[in-house]
Amino acid sequence: MSNPYPQQPEGARGGPPQYQATGDQYGAGHGGGHPGAEPPEVKRLLTLTLVSAAVYLLNDIVGLIVSTTADTTAMYREMGLSPDQIAAAEQTAGVATVTGIVMLVIALGLYALVYVFLKKGKNWARVLGIVLSILSVVGTLIGLLGAMAYGGLGIVLLILGLLLVVVNVLWLVTAFKAPVKHWFAPRRMA
Repeated sequence: MSNPYPQQPEGARGGPPQYQATGDQYGAGHGGGHPGAEPPEVKRLLTLTLVSAAVYLLNDIVGLIVSTTADTTAMYREMGLSPDQIAAAEQTAGVATVTGIVMLVIALGLYALVYVFLKKGKNWARVLGIVLSILSVVGTLIGLLGAMAYGGLGIVLLILGLLLVVVNVLWLVTAFKAPVKHWFAPRRMA
């Protein structure tokens, strides 16, 4: 008996070749089209995204509390500012608080965007996460310079800031690991 499907060896179950419907209309499946199971590093990246968001939220809440309850007038005097400069700085405090809350909401929205689309296997979400993590590390390190000006709660800000830097560096290391890069890499058409 001859096999009408030459790509199957003799004796194989008859019928046309079977294809897996795991990809989108262009043949790309989950993870940018990377075949196989999701590597454990991708789950770690998702977990680090949530941890980073939580630490960021906590750090910002403490920062808002510190900035609204601190005796800024005395702090500005110690810094050597003139009375006019102190008055101008205190007038902007309310605007700074509102701006801080708006920035917090935007940042949490970006965390959600990155998390949701990382979960869907979108490489652009990994790239966006990389950019945002780098900006977060740089911004947090700059912010740490002024944390001690707030006294006791400044120590809390310092600890949370350092924790945020560590989590984001771990996120970056994980995002650049070979299994993660390959999982999110777009599939090339042959």
